Amino acid sequence: GEDLAGWRSAQHFQRTWSCGAAFLVQLWRRLRLAFDRMGTEYDILLCGVTGFAGKLAAEHLLVKSYPIKWACCARNEAKAAAAVKTIADRVGATALPPIEVACLISDEAKLRAVVKKTKVVLTCAGPFEKYSQTLVKVCAEEGVHYADITGESDFFRKMIAEHDATAQKTGAKIVIHCGNDAIPWDLTVFEMSKLARSKGAELAEAWTYGEFGATAAASGGTLTTAIYQLGKRRGGAKPDFDPLLKRPDGSKSESLTKITNPKQDVYCDEFAQYGGPWIMGPVMANCVRRSNALLGYSASLTYADVMLRGHPTWAQWAGAKANEALVGAAVMAPRVFARFLPAPGEGPSREDMDAGYLKLHGRGRMVERDGKETPLKSTYHFPLDTGYLMTAQMLVEAGMVLLEKAKAGPGGVLTPAAALGSDIVARLDKELDAKFELSEA
Repeated sequence: GEDLAGWRSAQHFQRTWSCGAAFLVQLWRRLRLAFDRMGTEYDILLCGVTGFAGKLAAEHLLVKSYPIKWACCARNEAKAAAAVKTIADRVGATALPPIEVACLISDEAKLRAVVKKTKVVLTCAGPFEKYSQTLVKVCAEEGVHYADITGESDFFRKMIAEHDATAQKTGAKIVIHCGNDAIPWDLTVFEMSKLARSKGAELAEAWTYGEFGATAAASGGTLTTAIYQLGKRRGGAKPDFDPLLKRPDGSKSESLTKITNPKQDVYCDEFAQYGGPWIMGPVMANCVRRSNALLGYSASLTYADVMLRGHPTWAQWAGAKANEALVGAAVMAPRVFARFLPAPGEGPSREDMDAGYLKLHGRGRMVERDGKETPLKSTYHFPLDTGYLMTAQMLVEAGMVLLEKAKAGPGGVLTPAAALGSDIVARLDKELDAKFELSEA
């Protein structure tokens, strides 16, 4: 009896201590968060505001008027201030953000001083391999969250190799691909895997079929990035394994992804049209590969992405081919042919962007432990152009998730799925009317 009473007393003490310890941990976290907020001037710092996508991001922040403190970072204060003022006048905003002056590539000390003033950095300044390497380095070292709209897989790999370990130590979430490249694709596969796990199953295969509005077009910044990436020299020593497969402990992930993107157009019976490869297909696939490596959807996931061609007229088809040829020529001889393409800061008209849309069809297959297979079917619908207009909006909303859940989850160089998860899907539904539907087919 005495032994039993002593055991119960010990159990009561242990429960009381556990509750008290949990309370102290929670209190400490809240105090630390409050201290962090006191030590910064801004919640969000937006870089690249004079570019096409950057202006759209600034517009979204001005229109939404969230109860946050935000600023712009630019090399040319007057140019940035004029760009923001023009946007504010157009949308009827009166409160303008401060302009912090710093160059993204030439003065690390000054850039660091600006980054230390904020909790989250958002950037639209590309090519990102050229303009964001120092920015990522500083954010990782200072524990400041970062998100961008890059579609550059080489940049992603390099940032993982160089800054993932540092970001883990400081808690900084360095989130790559937070625009059209590749939130819709990445989160489609994430949600499929989440559903499969809720059923005690595993996602074995996933396919995505992108259906874009007929008005989709490239901006000068996108074309500049494409020319930069396609024209750069490649080489150097190769790592032991693809950095996209790097786990937080530095080892190679056992969750591997086989990419089966089509190499030529094929007829898609379900959609009654042709579909095939496109320039961003490998980027979407690499993002999914990184998410699987981090989150462990499957040890052997198969993934493919297809761009649906729709039913273009002969003139539309010929125009697309002519533009592809012009971009190719600009890669080979940029001084001669780049002048015929949109310049950085230029892009599609507002009318074309308002008429655009993305409907991303997802098809998957989950397998239960007993071998039972169940097909999955999803649709992710964005009501406006996602190439630029909603890319900028997605970036801002990703920044808001990072801000609101600053201490949730580990740091590192991450994908939208790994860093934001279902929170970004819910937020895009609420703020942008982007509707995601998923069911067992």
